[in-house]
Amino acid sequence: MKKIWSRLEGELTSKASEILESLNLGADESEVEALEEYIGQELPTDYRDFLIMHNGQSQESNPGFFDMFSLMPLDLVQESWDELEGLRDDAGEDDICPGDWLPFAEDGSGDMLCVELETGGISKYVSSDENEELADSFEGWLADIHAILKNGEFNFDPASGFGIEPRGPEENEDDEEDSVDDEDDVVMDSDDDDDETSLTYKFTAKMIEIYEGEEKVGTVPWGDIVGVKVSSYAGDPLISINLPDGSDPEELEIPANVASSDKLFKYLGKLKGWDQEAFDEALSNADKDEEIQVWG
Repeated sequence: MKKIWSRLEGELTSKASEILESLNLGADESEVEALEEYIGQELPTDYRDFLIMHNGQSQESNPGFFDMFSLMPLDLVQESWDELEGLRDDAGEDDICPGDWLPFAEDGSGDMLCVELETGGISKYVSSDENEELADSFEGWLADIHAILKNGEFNFDPASGFGIEPRGPEENEDDEEDSVDDEDDVVMDSDDDDDETSLTYKFTAKMIEIYEGEEKVGTVPWGDIVGVKVSSYAGDPLISINLPDGSDPEELEIPANVASSDKLFKYLGKLKGWDQEAFDEALSNADKDEEIQVWG
């Protein structure tokens, strides 16, 4: 465990130092033993060893660790365990996740990375039909992240709130073309009226931040979204994000080509029950002046 962490730490130092800075100091043996006593099971040795080195990440504003997931300290691990236990009691284990899955990372929208206490494997909990096996062990999961960093097959922007984001095959093939496109990338305003200050948006792993000029005027946690519609604005796709009645605001209207739209689309695609095909079709047909409800 120490060997693979030393290698990963070296890659993070040179390529994503902000992640290292966000890691907490290690937990005491007594704290780890208290968690094991609470859940009634021993932790896999590699995950236990990691907690002694780093007790998760700071929960202040910081980049995540991997993709949209942040590592949880022991107190939040225990809280998440209790939450899953309660869900299993209400809905049954088959509709939640196995009873030996211990959450160790979360993305702010309800998805979790879990270590399987019996086998030591790592899986992603999304829902009963979308759970995904990621690695045979916690150490193996860290080794996979090390390989991604070493091979340069990742994106990392600490300001986004995301951690190490693996690139897909198409992204790697289009690197040269993307670098040219980036030169022309500009922040797209939500309002074309030059007489008023336009709203702009920043998408982080936990929320949408709303700016009026340089001033932040509001935030919307991803978990508050209750509906998504696609319509047209001057022939271009406009995405309407609906929020609960009484919220301020109750709706965000964001152009599909807003800066960092890839971050917006990435989160929307994680909403439970999201129909990606319906969303893509709505975007492609936005010039028909229809308003299409695509989620919620």
